[in-house]
Amino acid sequence: MIEFFWKTAGLLAARLRNPRATSQALRGHSAGTEGETGTRAASDGAVTGRSAHARLAAAGLAILLSACAPSKHLYVSPDGNDANPGSKSAPFSTITRADEAAAPGFTIHVAPGTYAVSAPGPQSAGVTTQRSGTATERIRFVSDVKWGAKLVVSGTGMTWRSKGNYVDIEGFDISGTGRHGIVADGANLTITNNFVHDLTVSGGCTGSGGAAIDTNGGPGNVLIKGNVVRNIGVAMRGSCRTVQGIYIANPHNVVVNNVVSGVAAVGIQQWHGATDSTIVNNTVFGCKIGILIGGGDSGVLPEGSQNNYVANNIVYDNMTFGIVESGKVGANNHYVDNLVHANGTALRVHGTVSGTIHAEPEFVNYRADGTGDYRLKRNSPAMRARAVPPAQAPGLAPASQALRDAPAHLGAWQAVTAAN
Repeated sequence: MIEFFWKTAGLLAARLRNPRATSQALRGHSAGTEGETGTRAASDGAVTGRSAHARLAAAGLAILLSACAPSKHLYVSPDGNDANPGSKSAPFSTITRADEAAAPGFTIHVAPGTYAVSAPGPQSAGVTTQRSGTATERIRFVSDVKWGAKLVVSGTGMTWRSKGNYVDIEGFDISGTGRHGIVADGANLTITNNFVHDLTVSGGCTGSGGAAIDTNGGPGNVLIKGNVVRNIGVAMRGSCRTVQGIYIANPHNVVVNNVVSGVAAVGIQQWHGATDSTIVNNTVFGCKIGILIGGGDSGVLPEGSQNNYVANNIVYDNMTFGIVESGKVGANNHYVDNLVHANGTALRVHGTVSGTIHAEPEFVNYRADGTGDYRLKRNSPAMRARAVPPAQAPGLAPASQALRDAPAHLGAWQAVTAAN
């Protein structure tokens, strides 16, 4: 097939240079036949004919090249088979197999349905992806229907461990008995619009910990945006300090527009070598602690966690603290225009605090179990114009423009004004 492609492509290219001779070659005639009849006088008709041949040849070459070019789309379906080529008509059955076939610039489409994955031990993963994209050609894993591709993990380990760099994970529904939803081992990832919920952490409250989304070591630069995190080790709420909602363990991450509730320990937490985080426009409620800034244990930085920007969040109805600093904390941390209310203690921080609102957020329908309507009523105090992050805000670079384009209210962006 490859030999045929190059031979035909060569003939078509030659037709552009000499339409008449190449036409004969494609018909299998001798190239010398035309010459034996003598040279014909140039005419408008001959020129027109050559032009038409050239256009046809160019169109044919374009079609041939398009047909023979490798596709950068792979497909996964519950009804697929990993022995298939991963095409739309013959999809793979697992995300792991699609990852093995991917390269920079590829998009992996995952069809709606349930994908049962097994992670029998705390260090095992039901899905492991390792390929890396590039800054200009990322690898994208996309649930073709938002929350339609449902990954259900059994065992005590991780649902999805992403080890590659420049990778996007978008729109999945993740639940089960494991301790982690998505673990970002790689750098420059985006984790967006996922529903990570009802992880029971069946291995119990151990040093292995747990989280819905975890940035785990490395240079960071992870964007965590638009996710709904609900009921992560919720049966241990208040009694286990190692299970978090969104866990930031490395530098330069952006956490924006997430709704986090029902977490055993902290809704959004820094630890280990976290620093230079941007945590804005999130809604966090019903956890032991809302937001925690600090570093500790393995990987903790000599200066501690510094240059953090925590703004425009709604932190409500958490058991002990709304926003707190803990462990090793450095300088230049800013807490700007957060609504912090009905927590055990509103704030305990040493950084710069401004514009804090202590009032009911006035959700459309607040329910502590995470099933309510967390949009804001028109009279909500969180509907005031929120702080616009400055261009040079610490930790802001990966999402600065997106943040400056955000609606003028606090909390998660999808909490738009309700009709009532």
